[in-house]
Amino acid sequence: MANTYQYDPKKVAEQRKAEMKDITEKLEKGVQDVFGSEQFQNLLDTMAKFPHYSVNNNILIMMQKPDATLVQSYTGWKKMGRFVKKGEKGIRILAPAPFKLEKEQEKLDEAGKVILDKDGEAVKEKVEINLTAFKPVSTFDISQTEGEPLPSIGVDELTGSVEGYQTFFEAIKAASPVPIGFEDIKSGAKGYFHVEDNRIAINNGMSEIQTVKTAIHEMAHAKLHNLEAQKDNKQSKNSKEVEAESVAYTVCQHYGIDTSDYSFAYVATWSQGKEMPELKESLNTIREAAADLITKIDAKVQELTAEKEPISFYVAECGEFHSMGEFHENLTLQQAVDIYKSIPSDRMNGVKTIGFVIKDDQLLANEYDLVVGNRLNMQEMKDILPDLAAHPLVVKAADEIKKLLPELNEVEKGVVKGTEKEKSVSKKIREKTKAARPKKAKTSKKKEEVAI
Repeated sequence: MANTYQYDPKKVAEQRKAEMKDITEKLEKGVQDVFGSEQFQNLLDTMAKFPHYSVNNNILIMMQKPDATLVQSYTGWKKMGRFVKKGEKGIRILAPAPFKLEKEQEKLDEAGKVILDKDGEAVKEKVEINLTAFKPVSTFDISQTEGEPLPSIGVDELTGSVEGYQTFFEAIKAASPVPIGFEDIKSGAKGYFHVEDNRIAINNGMSEIQTVKTAIHEMAHAKLHNLEAQKDNKQSKNSKEVEAESVAYTVCQHYGIDTSDYSFAYVATWSQGKEMPELKESLNTIREAAADLITKIDAKVQELTAEKEPISFYVAECGEFHSMGEFHENLTLQQAVDIYKSIPSDRMNGVKTIGFVIKDDQLLANEYDLVVGNRLNMQEMKDILPDLAAHPLVVKAADEIKKLLPELNEVEKGVVKGTEKEKSVSKKIREKTKAARPKKAKTSKKKEEVAI
């Protein structure tokens, strides 16, 4: 007779508690061990790949799979069209597990004073408090999966070309908390953050890579060690340099900028005599500052790149009448998909759409709705505007949308499926396209005579 598994909530809770204890102990040791120069650099490498993960989860990833580059849960990979290979062992990290707790407390009036009953006793009320615990969960690196290739969207690395450098450095300046300028620095320093003037100076004539490294290092100082920050937290010069250099290394590593000249041999000496909470706080400060700079630089690079890109995207909550509901334009494809997902389909009597605009004077029409409701509109575009549908940028956008929105339906040739509202939007698109076409010249009976 086959054994049957019976769910025992008490046993499961005990197992989870034991695993949490094991993970916590590993984390404590991980934090202690990380302040050797090699391990510290390994942690910064991991934080460069996962800037929005907590320090604890970065340490856990580093300890279990230091070569990981992109991690997701099992279901997260499934949504992306990828599947975990058989026999792969998950990377255990900590995930928030919010829960509600009912608590009895004294009832307060609008002025914040305790309300009393007729006997002068405090009135009690039951309230729900939202709390967050943590639970162990499994994630898997992309190397542990197989399936659909991922779309390459976003910022990966600095190419080193002049155009790439100019865009990247423009984004750095926009992300900086203080103005950045160039000057001839006589002291031999590559740059400095002027605390009183609240500005960054970078030495003239340095290489592009050195200029970027210096700017990010000084931006870390400006973010972490400005006058306001120093009022509450007096730090030694050594501590400030460790933080700024660690942030600069993490950000540069994230963008693939050469970091071979960075050294953290002094970190072991710097960390001696410091208690565990202080060391953890330093790691948190470094991670948060690096993540903030990466987020801001990424956003600005996307914005600057979108301005130069020959194709941009828009999202309309109402595809028939863009003036109704939300309308967003001049977007990257990723931004458009994110906004499309955020708009509830049933909020108004309209069909949400994702469209594109191409800067190409050779095209008969340069604007079209690529997604209408829950379907991809490529076949209709091929029927009406075959040249536009065959444009490489449109084909690429359609392929990427299939990966980003795998739940979309495709329309078969000559058939418009969908709701009446979706058909109405399709009709509007056809009418708009027809109206945009130039009228053909009519030839009169007399030769060479053309009537317009």
